[in-house]
Parts: sequence; structure tokens; C-alpha cells
Amino acid sequence: MLRPFWFLLATLLLAWAPAVRAAAFSHAALDTVLKAHVHDARVDYGALARDRGPLERYLKATRAVHPNTWPRNEQIVFWVNVYNARVLDGVVRRPGLKSVLDVGKLIGVPTLGFFREKAVSGGHKISLNDIEHEVLRKGFHEPRIHFVLNCASASCPPLPPRALEAATLDSTLDAAARAFLLDRSKNQIAPGAELKLSSIFKWYRSDFETAAGSLQAFVQRYWRGAGVVRADAPIKFLDYDWSLNGDW
Repeated sequence: MLRPFWFLLATLLLAWAPAVRAAAFSHAALDTVLKAHVHDARVDYGALARDRGPLERYLKATRAVHPNTWPRNEQIVFWVNVYNARVLDGVVRRPGLKSVLDVGKLIGVPTLGFFREKAVSGGHKISLNDIEHEVLRKGFHEPRIHFVLNCASASCPPLPPRALEAATLDSTLDAAARAFLLDRSKNQIAPGAELKLSSIFKWYRSDFETAAGSLQAFVQRYWRGAGVVRADAPIKFLDYDWSLNGDW
């Protein structure tokens, strides 16, 4: 008579275990880093390099966990926060770095070596490229992540002021998309005229078109400026500024 009870109890515990593990993981150390060293979208890399304790503790904590069993939003939050933390770490390990494209530069030719460097996160040896393209883009098909991933460069969307949280993920992504479109240093949108968009919209065009049907439709969905974006508005992509988004 007791067997059905214990079987039910075991089933419920297994069902809840991933959520408990996700809820138990804390992003507070990354929160501390962002609050202390990011001001008006600029990073004080010099100060962060002298105060690396919270960042190192956070990255150490991310190595042993296995988020692939967590609820969807918990997984997205984990990997976006890890990406941003690892970018910060990749810069401060290279004092005086002027651009992430300078890492591994050969004969003056910029490279993407910074994004191919592997380290252990989420129980796997994985690069920043792997996190963005294989884990986040292929795994979740959420184009708004492009507005919260920061590549330590002037034309990147700014670092979120706090570590992302699963409970507020959707509103955070919406706000980030709207803010990015309104930032005239990143996009220049004049409804009824040519759309001058960040190169992010060129590189990941398929992500945005899959979500909304066209780039124009995606921009209109999150545009909070004056006027309506025309469905046939011509598009120009702006040059990307890869200079460092902070100071030493």
C-alpha cells in the first residue's frame, strides 16, 4: 500500500529538483561587480582589475553547475550572465587592452581570438562563441538576447546594470531592445526614411526575421520613438566601433 505513495513522492522530487538547483544558484557576486564598476555604460576596468575577488568567485561558482536541466528562463539568465562575466574577465586579464579584436592580432589584422578562447562554464569547456551561437541562439531562439550580451566594445549594447534574473527576464529583454533602438549612437531611426541600424541586425538578421518576419517589423515591434517604421523602409547598416567600452 505504501509503494504508490513513495513512487509519487520520488517522482515529485525529481520533477522539482532542477528548479530547486536553479533557484539555489546565486548571481549576487556578478551583481556586486556590475554595481561597483559599471557607470553610464562604461566599465572601469582598472578598478575591476584591482578588485577581481567577486568576479573570480562568480566564475568559479559557474564552473561546476549543470544548467541544462533548469527551466528555460533560468538557463538563459545563467548563460547571458556567464557570457558577460567572462568578457569582463577576458579584458582584465589583459591590462591595457584597447580592443577585443587586438587579442591574437597577426601583422595588424584584427581577429576573433578573444571569443574563441575556451574555459569551463556550466560543466563544459566552452568559448564565448559557443555560448552565443550554440547554446543561446540555437537553444532558445530568443533574438532579444543580442541586446543584453556585451562584447566589451563601444558599439555593443551596454552591460545590464544588474545581473539578469529569471523572474524578470522578459521585461528586461523588452526594455533592453527598446533602449538599444532609441540609442542614436547605435541606431538612427527616422520613420518614413532610411533605417540606419547597428551591424548586429546584419550579423544576426535571420534571428530577427524569424521572430518578426522582417527587420522593419522587428524594429517597429520595439520602437518607442515618434512615428511608425515603414514595412518597406530602406536599411543601411552602421559601421561597428570595436574600441574598448571602458577605461584603465
